[in-house]
Amino acid sequence: MRTLASILVLTLLITCSFQASAQSESVYSDIVWDTDRTHFGEIVIRNGGSLTIENSVITMAEGSRIIVEEGGSLMIDESTITTSGPLYDIVGFGYGAGLDGSAFLIPASDFSESFTAVIHAVGEGSFFGMEFIAENGQSAYGNETSAELKFDSDDGDTWVTVMGIPSSSMGISGIEIIPDSGGEDGLIQIPSYDLQTRNMRPYGNPSYEVESNGVVHITSSDIDRGRWVMNGDTTITGGAINNAGPILATENSASISIIGAVINGSLDDHDVRMGGSTSSDFVDVDWTDGLTDRWERRVGTQQVIFEASDVIYRVDGLGYNQQNSGSQITDQYGIGTIGMGAERVVEIGWAVDSYEYSESPVWYENAILVTESYRTAWNADNSMNDYGGSLEIDWNASSIDASGGAPGIIEWITPNISLTSIEGANLDSVDINDGWGANVTITNYGNADAVVYFVCDDADTGDRQSVGDVYVGGLVESQSESVFPITWTPTKEGDWALMCSILTPSQLISEEAWGGGSFTTPYISFESVEEQGAGSVIPILVALGMGVIGVGWFLVRRL
Repeated sequence: MRTLASILVLTLLITCSFQASAQSESVYSDIVWDTDRTHFGEIVIRNGGSLTIENSVITMAEGSRIIVEEGGSLMIDESTITTSGPLYDIVGFGYGAGLDGSAFLIPASDFSESFTAVIHAVGEGSFFGMEFIAENGQSAYGNETSAELKFDSDDGDTWVTVMGIPSSSMGISGIEIIPDSGGEDGLIQIPSYDLQTRNMRPYGNPSYEVESNGVVHITSSDIDRGRWVMNGDTTITGGAINNAGPILATENSASISIIGAVINGSLDDHDVRMGGSTSSDFVDVDWTDGLTDRWERRVGTQQVIFEASDVIYRVDGLGYNQQNSGSQITDQYGIGTIGMGAERVVEIGWAVDSYEYSESPVWYENAILVTESYRTAWNADNSMNDYGGSLEIDWNASSIDASGGAPGIIEWITPNISLTSIEGANLDSVDINDGWGANVTITNYGNADAVVYFVCDDADTGDRQSVGDVYVGGLVESQSESVFPITWTPTKEGDWALMCSILTPSQLISEEAWGGGSFTTPYISFESVEEQGAGSVIPILVALGMGVIGVGWFLVRRL
């Protein structure tokens, strides 16, 4: 029974630590690897779980993965992470002459007889358009798969520079040495990773992957090849990172710290790639250098949000080449993109031994958005200035606010309209036959002129009221106010209030983006006052009556 109970307990512990399937395992508790092993498949360190690798060599099989989820942790201490997958080939950064030219060394002094060196392209590459120039003056043009150079028995080690513009990625898989004496037994294969190179880098596909959104601490350990995606909290202290670059920490929420480590070889032209707001700390790092920069920051798609549709703008100074995006236009929602929306480099930590580093260790993008045509109904007259201006592009933001007062504004001109008052001579009672006269005051608090109109409605019913022209208004200059007279005549007697509202441009995404609004008067009593004019008949009747009495009196007297 005790034996059965022990088996049940052991089974329960294993179940708590791992959830296994044919392709992956899940870690939920604390697991330690402290012996050499080969890892196949996928292991997922879940929230609350941890995997510690210490004092051991872990060989990652081709296609294998370690995934650290948020809340999980991977600790690598005094260990080696390597792979049984294929070794990398080599490729140049560019193919031209000079100190930055790509070159490799053929060890001719190792051979006692003359030979032919056959340079082989990687499977998907091609040497068409490429020229291989040896430092002794001979050269050879490549074909689809190879190029050949001849060497005498007394030739020494020889640098070969690669020239030309390849139509696709051109990688060198190795060199085959064919002695002139012939015979297959004399063939010698030198894989590209054994060649001494200058201004060349590893080339190929990583055979395993470590991806983290959690915590990764690597201490005094060697990392060989693979794809390392560190989007959580990563600390690397001591040890060496060989052909495993670029280390990717591309999420803005990621943090990466490398202290006292050696980085050698990267599949791209930088050792670390980060996002726009990735937190980083690099201390006493021995970088790859040469033509491999220390790090790059890249940002993906960025939006710019205007207050209006159909705004034409451009972005100057995009990326390291300081490109101009050309004219772009906002959509019906006032949204556009920075450039064409493609990923771009916004920061480069130059290689320590580079000319650029001596000028400035780090380059930063300084892109500026410039409005080219920003027209609305308020500045439709060509004699008026465009609205908008210019602002700095913040690469930390996924959306750039292009409105007055937003962060990064260099210069921005837009109106800010307010209907501030409606003042009439009489606010008690008015003869409906005469109408109510008033002055409407519109104030422009902005720094751009605007031609503004307004309409007036019954405050209770919303019915449109006649106050003069169909639309009343006109020019309101920046930082000033304009007064517009109106005369209101309701259709019938009673107590009525008037509400006047600013007409905003249809291009505006929000009607109140540049102010506007309305103003309502107090209730005013409209009455019909009857006039008593000089044409009354009463005095006439009185006069006729007196005349009749006088005539009668006269006739009576005659009798």
